[in-house]
Amino acid sequence: MQNRRSVIESPIVKWCSFSLLLIVVMTWAGRGVRLRAERMKAADTQASAFLAMKAGTETSAVVLLDGVAGKHLNGRLLERETDTVYRNTNATGSTIDAVLMPETSVVMGKPEDIVPSAIVQVSGTLDANHSLQANEIVILTRYVRLSETAR
Repeated sequence: MQNRRSVIESPIVKWCSFSLLLIVVMTWAGRGVRLRAERMKAADTQASAFLAMKAGTETSAVVLLDGVAGKHLNGRLLERETDTVYRNTNATGSTIDAVLMPETSVVMGKPEDIVPSAIVQVSGTLDANHSLQANEIVILTRYVRLSETAR
């Protein structure tokens, strides 16, 4: 019995147990960070793909807001050049209407940041009128910029 107790109290066993626990906690924390980072990845929705989507489709789009009237947003779809540079394509069908729902969450900013000329990522579900019922808005104005060249 004494032998078994001395093995459990051994510094090597204690350090191995501590190291194993530390590895488990760090793996769990790293996984959480990775999952949040994947969620925060900016959308790259093309105008043609957005037009082809059916009602009930969940999607995300990066939008330059032209108008904000209460809970109704109107803007132009932007296409990604790089992670921090987007361009306005002026393509047919590149305008997006979105409606903020009571459960819409605002990420990386405040509701006051949702103003005309803001760059936002809107995520939600398309309704029968092809309007995006927003469940999340990410304010990107401080993190991305518009390209000077348009296609």
